[in-house]
Amino acid sequence: MENFSLNRSMQSLIRLVLLLSISCSAQALTELQSVDNLEPIAGPDKRNIGWQWHFTDQNGKPGHMTKVAGDDNVASYSRTDGCEWTRATTGFAPATQWANCPSSGTSSVKITGGSLWPLEVGKRIEYTVKGSSSLIGRAWSSKRSCEVTAAVKIEIRSGVYDTFKVVCKERWGTRTWWLAPSVGTAVAYQQTTKRGGYVLQEMDRIVSP
Repeated sequence: MENFSLNRSMQSLIRLVLLLSISCSAQALTELQSVDNLEPIAGPDKRNIGWQWHFTDQNGKPGHMTKVAGDDNVASYSRTDGCEWTRATTGFAPATQWANCPSSGTSSVKITGGSLWPLEVGKRIEYTVKGSSSLIGRAWSSKRSCEVTAAVKIEIRSGVYDTFKVVCKERWGTRTWWLAPSVGTAVAYQQTTKRGGYVLQEMDRIVSP
């Protein structure tokens, strides 16, 4: 009986260690410390058609998003999971059109206050959004409020970066970007929803045409 109890205990311990190791490997982003005097980012990075942002997600799965159309004002992107969207290139604006994300829909977006550029701690912007989607099945309205909350050093799979942390809160949940002046764009993205959804994407590399 003692051996049986010991075996059960060892099995439970092994399962716990495996779960912890999987969790740690799947979510590798770590905020290390605050950064003083981080030079502001002048504006959203300019991207040519064909620009790609390669990442690893919270499950350790690789993917990438690609700019497929647009200019310096409006851009369209596609992602390896089939999601496609279009938005203004202000950096953190809600999408005006999307499909397979997993819902599909359209919206009108207006800036109702503030500005984030040049990007520095304390800057804010607010958007109002009116739209419809296949997920909700009716017209809806919302707001997105974004703030540069901190300058912080982070560690992700591809390295250590000094970043501006931008947090956007809206009706559905919270989105967070970490933008590195040394790279010129976001090096990590996180999304949490009020229904318990979670997404983490850590930049592996950028491919520019």
